[in-house]
Amino acid sequence: MSVLLVFLTTALAAHAAVRQHFGLRHVNQFTVTSSGKTVAIYGAVKGADTVLLTHHRRDAHGKLAGAIVAPEAERVHFEKAREFWTGFAKKRFHYYAQQSTKVPVEPVTVRRWVKEGEVVTVGAVRLKVLGTPGFTRGAVSYVGTVEGRRVGFTGDLIMGDGKIFDLYSFQDAIPAAKVGGYHGYGGRLADLISSLQKLRAAKLDVIYPARGPVIRNPAAAIDLLIARVRALYRNYLSTNALHWYFKEERMRICGERVLGKGAKIELMPYCLHVKTPEWIIEFSTSRIIVADNGHGFLLDCGGQRQLDFVKDVVARGVVKKIDGIFLTHTHDDHSQMVKAAAAFFKCPVYTTTEYADVVENPGRYLMPGLTEHAVPRVMAMKDGAKLKWNEYELTFRFFPGQMFYHGALLVQRPKSKPVFFIGDSFAPSGIDDYCLLNRNLVHPDAGYGRCFKIIRQLPKDTWLINQHVPHVFRFSEKELTFLETRYAERTRILRELLPWDDPNYGIDERWATFYPYGTTLRPGETREVEVRIINHSPVKRKFTVTPRARRGVLILNEAKSITLATRGEGAVKVKIRVPKKPGVYVITADVDSKGMHFRDWVETVIEVK
Repeated sequence: MSVLLVFLTTALAAHAAVRQHFGLRHVNQFTVTSSGKTVAIYGAVKGADTVLLTHHRRDAHGKLAGAIVAPEAERVHFEKAREFWTGFAKKRFHYYAQQSTKVPVEPVTVRRWVKEGEVVTVGAVRLKVLGTPGFTRGAVSYVGTVEGRRVGFTGDLIMGDGKIFDLYSFQDAIPAAKVGGYHGYGGRLADLISSLQKLRAAKLDVIYPARGPVIRNPAAAIDLLIARVRALYRNYLSTNALHWYFKEERMRICGERVLGKGAKIELMPYCLHVKTPEWIIEFSTSRIIVADNGHGFLLDCGGQRQLDFVKDVVARGVVKKIDGIFLTHTHDDHSQMVKAAAAFFKCPVYTTTEYADVVENPGRYLMPGLTEHAVPRVMAMKDGAKLKWNEYELTFRFFPGQMFYHGALLVQRPKSKPVFFIGDSFAPSGIDDYCLLNRNLVHPDAGYGRCFKIIRQLPKDTWLINQHVPHVFRFSEKELTFLETRYAERTRILRELLPWDDPNYGIDERWATFYPYGTTLRPGETREVEVRIINHSPVKRKFTVTPRARRGVLILNEAKSITLATRGEGAVKVKIRVPKKPGVYVITADVDSKGMHFRDWVETVIEVK
């Protein structure tokens, strides 16, 4: 009997098979069949009564039906979808957790929750569950032997020959270094490497990922991905402004998590920094330029303390009057009380044209740290525009450094060295690009590439001011060249690490987005919204937008397409009608282009009141 049992088991295993299905474009579909039993991976397939999911993200699922198996660590995302969106209608302001919003819109019923070490049985095939966090916090992989080969279903952990789907999804807190989610550039890259090493140890013969081609040489792909991730993080640390704020010990902790214990970590030394000129009053993240006649020009007003301070210096006569406010960027620690300050001092608020709408309508966007306080009638200045204010000449610049919606102000005063107020874009130890959700584009003429060029064009001996730094500072020619060179190297690494024809798709989550992101409508109201798209590609692209509605929301038009030149921007309009029942509703849209297929990729959050 024992010999017969062994024979039958071997025969059944021999008939086990992995099959790839090609019904979808946005995600791969596979089935494992053994002993008459079939399970599907990543989405339902006809003939399979069970679906294995590796993580919760809605954009990486096919149709969900039958008995669903999903990771226990991500249970809340599946079960509490409506609660998430109801809360997020408000939570999206002052948001610093920096997690992807590509979570399910509606609850998903899961038959079985799994975790590390458990086994999913398919006939004679045993698929072991490995905890493989990285792309999401609680992701798993399924590993087993089929047809004599070691196979792994790894979700979005790895793509192709050592690539990842995007970089911004890895933003997260690093508790060991006391670094929060906002400052956690690639915070889960260390988890990614640990998960990849776990898969490497499983000695897989083939990887069946959620997206991208089947990986026939897993060991080589894993080694290449680990090398690329480490090269990226080593480069990031070398130009990192957090060295100034958090100091070397905390940066070393961050670095060793990714690079390995005792790894060599290069941090840029601090550049020249000196005391702030006496004609500038500094307090927290605000500054006041003081004219000879006693009038003041305020830069940023991030909180009640800052507003109270400015009120006090005016009340005491240190400053006679506030004539205007320049808002350097839209983060709430600089913008929260700008509306109140403008109303109290009865003065205009200046921005550059590129981010005026965010200041006037913050609820229409999803970005880190947005205030809910909309500033009406902003004075939107064109890049390079000048303003004569008393003895000063003020020059307004679009300066997308720390974030895309960012400006800077060049201040020139007779017989004084010029000062360039740069918001949060640089510190004496480098560049402030630690939050990937800020949209730090890497085109040569955008993002920090643009900022480097502007700094080089400044008048001789211009000082820089970051309002978190109680000094003025200046980069030497050697230091500026070092930053430029390292940033160019990073762009090259990103091109190798990401699978798209331009790396900005993998670092700019908002290349496609609903506008407005959030809105309030009356019961039964009809409204037209937009899906805005940026073509980062080096070639012309046609994009097709397919809106998807749920819970009684009506889409009143079909899918639409738009063709954009390289670096072109455009929008597709979507007409909707909301239900009469009050509540929070979420509309998503697919975005498709040649070689790029994204299901439920963008969303708009609508409150019906």
